[in-house]
Amino acid sequence: MAEHPTSVTERGHSLLAGVQQGLSHLRGVGSLTRLLEKAAQELGQTVGFDRVIISRVVDSYLVAECVWFRDHAEEAKTLLDAWQSSPPELTHLLLETELVRRRSAALVTDPINDRRTYKPLMQATATTSYVAAPIAPEGRVIGFVHADQHYKGAAVDLLDRDALWTFTEGLGYAIERTVLTERLRAQRDGVRQMVVSVDALTSELFAADVDMVEGGQETREIGHAAVSMVIAPESRIRSLLTPRELEVLGLMAEGSTNGDIANRLVISEGTVKSHVKHILRKLRAANRAEAVSRFMRLSQVGPA
Repeated sequence: MAEHPTSVTERGHSLLAGVQQGLSHLRGVGSLTRLLEKAAQELGQTVGFDRVIISRVVDSYLVAECVWFRDHAEEAKTLLDAWQSSPPELTHLLLETELVRRRSAALVTDPINDRRTYKPLMQATATTSYVAAPIAPEGRVIGFVHADQHYKGAAVDLLDRDALWTFTEGLGYAIERTVLTERLRAQRDGVRQMVVSVDALTSELFAADVDMVEGGQETREIGHAAVSMVIAPESRIRSLLTPRELEVLGLMAEGSTNGDIANRLVISEGTVKSHVKHILRKLRAANRAEAVSRFMRLSQVGPA
């Protein structure tokens, strides 16, 4: 039986209000991981979906980042573990591939018989209908959100699709803001580290005794470091690497893995590996440790 036009309008207004409220709760979230978890929770608790899955495109795979099931946390964890241990290839996900091309949300009313759906996932979740939308900050699809009304036993409809699409567009902006904040925080910490290093070195120079004899090797090393640090901070490293490679190398210096770097910069691990390869070649380093060592020397974070 079709809904009365008035009830449809009221439900549409209610969903829109839920979307606006849910997005407002994402403000001030400090990390990308926490942002995605919070987004899934808000889509459930505030917008009204029963189950929400947020996934990320990694190379040619779709990897689940967080799963939220209303009052069924164990089921959610089981699905998340299973998906992460064996993520499907994007080439096998015809619907998601279509969404990448169209940059729009979709309503799937018969997932078992729809040729575009990934049948192992449909069977594992026993979903009878769902909505899906791409996460596309800066116009590039980096992930997807899937949602349904499984526990209510209700079919999702066009209003649910539009609500999810509106929320996901807002989530894309929130991701951009969070990633930018994390990058600025990393840059700030790097500058602070450099200031501390310069202060320690100049303090050592001022505290040294003055003598009318030729300085030894230790004095020459300190002098060379001071001159390099004051005259040309980061000039050599900036001439060798691109801004993105500098970001990757800076995170490597913090001890981040390729996965950590991919999360921080919102890029795939394959892209990170490519950047690392170029960095090693440009710095003529045999491995990551040697590259970080040369980075510290060339950027003058420590003594040259």
